[in-house]
This record gives sequence, structure tokens and C-alpha cells, in this order.
Amino acid sequence: MDGGTDHVHILFRAKPTTDLTKFINSLKGVTSRRIRSEFPEVTQTLEDAFWQPGYFLATTGQVSIDVLMDYVDDQ
Repeated sequence: MDGGTDHVHILFRAKPTTDLTKFINSLKGVTSRRIRSEFPEVTQTLEDAFWQPGYFLATTGQVSIDVLMDYVDDQ
């Protein structure tokens, strides 16, 4: 996991049968609730939602995990 002030990169492994849309939406929902619970002051700085409604997802199968981790670290 890595990112910047306005985005996050998460590298994860999933089975081909994983419903990625459900996974991303669950991840966003759970993390939003947990962060708001642990840091209630964050709600004061948000206009509305914790996460933006969209996301970018890319898949790869021909690259080693080390190459992917280097890519995420360099972004």
C-alpha cells in the first residue's frame, strides 16, 4: 500500500472468481467507517463522503510481485 495526499495505491491478490466491484466497495465502506470511528475529527474536514465514488483498477498476471511492488513504491 502506498499513495499520496489525495489517493492510495493498494496491491492485492485475488482469485479469478472474486467480484472485484464488491471487494472495492466493501473495502471503501469498511475503511471509511473505521477511520471515522477512530478519528471522528476527520468528519469535520470532509465535505460529504470519505472516498470518491470511483476507482481505478488494473489487473496483471505476467509481472512478478516484486515488479508490481516497485511500481507502487515509485508512484
